[in-house]
Amino acid sequence: MPGGRADSISWIDSRGNLWLFGGNGADSGAGRADLNDLWKFDGTNWTWVNGANTILQTGAYGTRGSASASNVPGARALAISWIDSSGNFWFFGGFGTDSTAAQGELNDLWKFDGNNWTWMSGANIVNQAGVYGTLDTVSSSNLPGARVDAISWIDSSGNLWLFGGDGIDSAGTESDLNDLWRYTP
Repeated sequence: MPGGRADSISWIDSRGNLWLFGGNGADSGAGRADLNDLWKFDGTNWTWVNGANTILQTGAYGTRGSASASNVPGARALAISWIDSSGNFWFFGGFGTDSTAAQGELNDLWKFDGNNWTWMSGANIVNQAGVYGTLDTVSSSNLPGARVDAISWIDSSGNLWLFGGDGIDSAGTESDLNDLWRYTP
C-alpha cells in the first residue's frame, strides 16, 4: 500500500485501474519528502510497479526518446499530466530530484506506456530556463522552463498543452508564468 502523500499525479487506464505516481509523502522507513514510486490499484489490491520505496530518489533518464525498464523519473511533487489517445501517461516538470540528486524545479517530459518510462524532452537537471524561440513557430530547440503548478489539457488532435505555473522564464528568473506551450507527441 502506498504511504500517505500530497501533490502526486494519478490517472485511470482503459481497464479502470487507478495509477499513482510520486508526490510528497511518507516512504517505507517513515521518511517524508518527494517520492518516485509508481502504484496501480485494481479496485481491490495495490501493486507497487516501479520506483523506489525511499524518498528523494534521483532520476534514471537513459537515452532521450528510448523506452527502457531501467528508466525511472526522479522523485517529485506538483507535476502536471496527460493521458493520450493510446492510453500512454505523460507528465511534465514539478518540484523534485534530478539525475545529480539536486532538488528544484524540473522541466523534463516523461511518457509511461504501461510497462516502461521514456524520457521524451527537457533537461535531466533542475532549474532550467525556458527557450522560447519565435512565437507560434515549431522548433526542436523550443522548451518550456522548469515549473510547478501549471495547468494542462489535450486537444482533439492529441496535442499536449501546458499553461503557466510557477517557474523559470527565459532570463532564468523564477516567477509566476503566463506562457502557453503545445507539444505534439
